[in-house]
Parts: sequence; C-alpha cells; structure tokens
Amino acid sequence: MKITLAGLSLVMLCGLAHAQVTAEQAEADCNNVKNLAAEGDRLYRVKAYAEARERYEAQAAWSESCQLDAGRIATAYNNVALTHLHEGNYLKARAWLGIDAQDAKSVFNRGKYKTQIEQAESDASRSLEGDYWLYAGKSLWNVVSLRKAGAQYQAWFQGYAPGLMAMYYGPNMGQLSATLDFVDGRASYSMAEASPDYACTFTFTTERDVLTVDQDGTDCGFGHNVRAGGTYRKVEFDPAALPPADEGL
Repeated sequence: MKITLAGLSLVMLCGLAHAQVTAEQAEADCNNVKNLAAEGDRLYRVKAYAEARERYEAQAAWSESCQLDAGRIATAYNNVALTHLHEGNYLKARAWLGIDAQDAKSVFNRGKYKTQIEQAESDASRSLEGDYWLYAGKSLWNVVSLRKAGAQYQAWFQGYAPGLMAMYYGPNMGQLSATLDFVDGRASYSMAEASPDYACTFTFTTERDVLTVDQDGTDCGFGHNVRAGGTYRKVEFDPAALPPADEGL
C-alpha cells in the first residue's frame, strides 16, 4: 500500500515543517517501511536473526512514526519477537509480544511458545538481579538494571521519550543510578540524597519477574516527558547467578 501525505496526521505534518524535514522526505521514509520488512524477511529466512531483528525494529519504529494501522504495527512487533524466539530469548520475545497483547498474531505466538516462556518466567523469578524493560515507543525500551552489591542492589535506569521527530533527531533521554535496600521486595530512593537540585523520589516494588517503579515528582533532571515510573518485566538475567530452585529469593 502506498503511504500518501493524506495518511500522515496534521500534527505530524506541522512537526515536519517546524523541524525543516520536508514532506517529500517523510513520504519516502514511510514508503520505505515495506522495504525494511522485506529485507528483514530475507535475513530471517536464512536464519540471520540478529540482522533481521535490526530491520524489523526499524520497521516497527517507522510504522509507529508514520502512523500505519494497528495491524501492520503489530506485525512488526511480532517479527522482532520471532527473531528472539528462534534465539531462545523468550523473555525479550514476551516483551515484544506484550506491546499489543490482544493482536491475534501476538496471542498465537505466545500460545505457540507458552511452555518455553513460562519456564523462562519461572527462572527469572528466582532472583531480583537482571534487566527489566518497559516499552517507550519507536522500538525503544526504558530499562532498569538491578545488580547485587553486597547486601544491597545497584540500580541503573535508562529512559526515553520519543517524540514526533524522534526518527530524525532522536529521543529525549534520562538516566538514574541508585543504591537500594530491598526489604520484603520493596525499596525507595530520593534523588535529594545525591543532589539537592532534584526532588523526585522513587519506590521500587518487586513481585516475581515484575518490577514496579512509582515516581513521585517531575523535577528529576530527565529529558522532556521521560519518566522512570511504570511496570517493567524482566528480560535478561545471568542463570549462573540464580540461587537453587528451592531457595527462591
């Protein structure tokens, strides 16, 4: 299907004019989505999954930016998920399938790999350590990483807010580093501990492989619209660092 200028929202066109990206360039970039998908498919068929994933992630990001219909965007998410599934990265695949969880393709692929995903979820639940994802848009993920540091945990946050022109000029970003004491799966941190210039406080709550971050305040030193708050799901962990299965947390 040809993506015409009529398919771009008025808001996007205004943003393009303001940022001095021409409407012709935007149309060409949107028309290129089908080529990204085709190149991803070619690489996928020869089992070059990492390379295919790069094309599919670009397909997803541009599909969102060009405001294609929900079904086509969900297809891009599923394409990325399938590359992870074939590489045995079941938690990252689950994350991509969860962006539009009600799409028929997402439901099918979760069901097809239900056993593997549930086993990965069970393993991930045995430790707080790992990387947790929350979708920020345009193939970008907010990430919270937790690593054991003696009796405490070191936390790192990398967040994004991709605006209308993110595909041309990049997203807004924000970072945070904190040392946390988890008690019964709960820890808190105030940015004022490190700098009096910022007033945000954060509460971290863990349950199984889910990390919930509650953010109180907006003066956090992050880029515009970047927030650490939300519900994150674990996508990566070190199996060698897991306790025996009967020990739990």
